[in-house]
Amino acid sequence: MRPWRTLLTAIMTAVAGAALVGCATTGTTTATGTTTASAAAGAQPAQRAGSTGRDGVPWDAVGAGWVLAQYVAAPPEGGSGPETLYLISPDGAKYALAHWPNSRTAPELVAWSPDGQRALFQIFSGKVGTEVLNLVTGQQSTFVLPGAATPIGFTVPDGLNIVGGLPSGSGTDLARYGLTGGLTRRLGYSTDGKVLYTPSGTEFLTGGSNGLKLVSNGGTPIRNLPIPGTSADSCTPIRWWNGGTVLASCPPPGTAAPQLWLVPVNGARPTALTPPRGFSSGDLGDLDAWQLASGLYVQAAGPCAVLQIFNQAPDGSITLVKVPNTEGDDRVLTAVGSRLLIQAPTSCTGSVSLLWFNPATRAEQWLIRSPAKVNGVAIAIPFYAREDGDNL
Repeated sequence: MRPWRTLLTAIMTAVAGAALVGCATTGTTTATGTTTASAAAGAQPAQRAGSTGRDGVPWDAVGAGWVLAQYVAAPPEGGSGPETLYLISPDGAKYALAHWPNSRTAPELVAWSPDGQRALFQIFSGKVGTEVLNLVTGQQSTFVLPGAATPIGFTVPDGLNIVGGLPSGSGTDLARYGLTGGLTRRLGYSTDGKVLYTPSGTEFLTGGSNGLKLVSNGGTPIRNLPIPGTSADSCTPIRWWNGGTVLASCPPPGTAAPQLWLVPVNGARPTALTPPRGFSSGDLGDLDAWQLASGLYVQAAGPCAVLQIFNQAPDGSITLVKVPNTEGDDRVLTAVGSRLLIQAPTSCTGSVSLLWFNPATRAEQWLIRSPAKVNGVAIAIPFYAREDGDNL
């Protein structure tokens, strides 16, 4: 499960009574959609009207602003249909890289390697396992990680290893594996199962008992990074905020609604980016944030298990940002320049689309606008950048 959805599920479980007030029937952006998989149902080369296949991809140009997305041409809410893996350029050109005839037997996209060359999938049906697809050649490798570990993501900087996890108590035992599934190194215990690498790939951050901890890629603990005023075993590293600071999401004691912290990796004292908020604000917990020239934009949990975007003023007050032509469950994937990349339902039946949105000018650029009766964009992962979230 993606970290933002894990946090949202925990928040909504704890505050269900308050969150259900004022709920309306609406679609929600799901990370899993209806995708399950069989090792026998491997990816096939794909073409679709209006798209270019693998041979037409300008691989040297793939970078910031590009997106990898699984598109499900099936009815929402449990229907089955064909599924396609698209590589999408910042100007909206779509390249169909793989195809599965049935979304119920397709693997679920987990991660995109930092060099842009490989995609990582998890297989759920049949023999549960892991799959690595070389996006350039189309070659795929399917295997089961030792102990049936769950794939989490690729290592940095070149994606030459996979990080996976096994449940351990209330947390996760992390390990590093080769691209064909062999165990390379055990990495230790994480309270949240999240891994955020430094650009060199020699170290990573993960959840610790009283904040975050910095660990070497060999599994050796380097430094604890305590975050004051937070619940034990609750903090998650979200992404890099700048060269030496990580953005983390942690709930204060006695609440499941997290706030955001800026945590220096050198051990200096963290500072709160967002204040604790009451339910009356409409913000039921802060999950991520992006600083644009037009302001600070916060991804927050909202009523009815939706995701919302708020513009936070310097005094900590917030204003809801409504994305036009969406149903109000707006998941921000990344920011590039003045724009936010949004994955959101665009009809009440649960159909999910993908667009760039400028919150200052309210300009939209639609990458995929899904028909009302089609599931649409089940999963989308932006190209790796140091300040991107959700890469691991």
